[in-house]
Amino acid sequence: MNKSTHFSGTPIIKQILKYIPQVDINRTAEKYTSDRYYKKFKAYDHLVTILFARMSGVSSLRELPTVFLAFEGRINHLNLKYFPKRSTLSDANKKKTSEVFGAIYARLYKRYAPFLSDSSSLKPPVENLQIVDSSTISLFSDILKGVGRNPLTGKKTRWH
Repeated sequence: MNKSTHFSGTPIIKQILKYIPQVDINRTAEKYTSDRYYKKFKAYDHLVTILFARMSGVSSLRELPTVFLAFEGRINHLNLKYFPKRSTLSDANKKKTSEVFGAIYARLYKRYAPFLSDSSSLKPPVENLQIVDSSTISLFSDILKGVGRNPLTGKKTRWH
């Protein structure tokens, strides 16, 4: 019997980050010079922070440092050298161009399109696709029910 422990005990965000090569992010950031004035908070750190915030249900920048402190011992797998302060993340959101993250998304889409269920052909299903809203991870809310905080009612909805 095959006892694969490939994803056993691995947090969901770590599984997602495994498919986002840091080299590609660094190359794209260098191309757009988005890390030019940042010594510590690079594009990879920014992307990981945003993904973590989105998946943990953080609704404002004020909550993020608190959530990072709460999970401090359990998020060392994110490869973050330090946890960004609210002002650092706010400045990065304001000053860094969204074209970097758009290019990262386009590169990931190009790489993984053949594996997506609606992208079985070699040609993308939509020409010149442009994403307006960056909260695409919410599309997987049914799959990721166990991720994040409980809603204000205290109960999570069940699958139907």
